[in-house]
Amino acid sequence: MGLFSRNKKDSGISGNRRLTPSQKSARLEADELALKTAEAATLAAAKKAQKIRELASNALSEDRRERAKKRRTERAKRNNTGKFIRDLLSGRFLTGDGITSHIPYLLFVTGIFLVYISLGYHFENIEREKMKTEQRLEEVTSEYKTLRSELESILQQSRVERATADLGLEQPITPPILLKVDAE
Repeated sequence: MGLFSRNKKDSGISGNRRLTPSQKSARLEADELALKTAEAATLAAAKKAQKIRELASNALSEDRRERAKKRRTERAKRNNTGKFIRDLLSGRFLTGDGITSHIPYLLFVTGIFLVYISLGYHFENIEREKMKTEQRLEEVTSEYKTLRSELESILQQSRVERATADLGLEQPITPPILLKVDAE
C-alpha cells in the first residue's frame, strides 16, 4: 500500500518558493523577450499576409483588366463587322482607294463567273438535246426492226409462191438453161 503514498520526510519543501531579485529580473527579461519575439512574429506574419493580399488583388485586378480588354476587343470586332456590313450595303467600300485600283481584276473575275454560268446553261442544253436524240434513235431503231421483220416475212418463199400464183405465174420446176453466145 505504500506504493502510491509519499513520505513527508522524503518530499522536501512543499508550496511556492520565493525568488531572489536576480531570478525575478531574469524572469521579467525572459517574459519581455518572449513578448518581443511574439510581436515580431505577428508583425512578420501580418506583412506576409499583406503581401499575399496585394499579390492576390493585383492578380485579380490584372485578371479583371484582361477580361475587360477581351470584352473591348470582342465589342470592337462586332462593331467592325457591323461597320463592314453597313459599308457593303451602302456601297461606300467601292469608293475607297484600294478598291479602285483592283477594278480590272474584279471585272476579270466577273467575266469568268459569267462565262462559267453560260457554260453551265450551254452544257444543260447539250444534255437535253442528247437525251432527245437518244429517244428518237430508240424509236427509229424499233421501227427499223419492225419493218425488217415484216419484209423478211414477205420475202419468205411460201409467201412469194402465193403472191405469184395470184398473178397466174408458176414457179419453174426445172432449172434454168444457160445460153452461150459465141463472141466471134
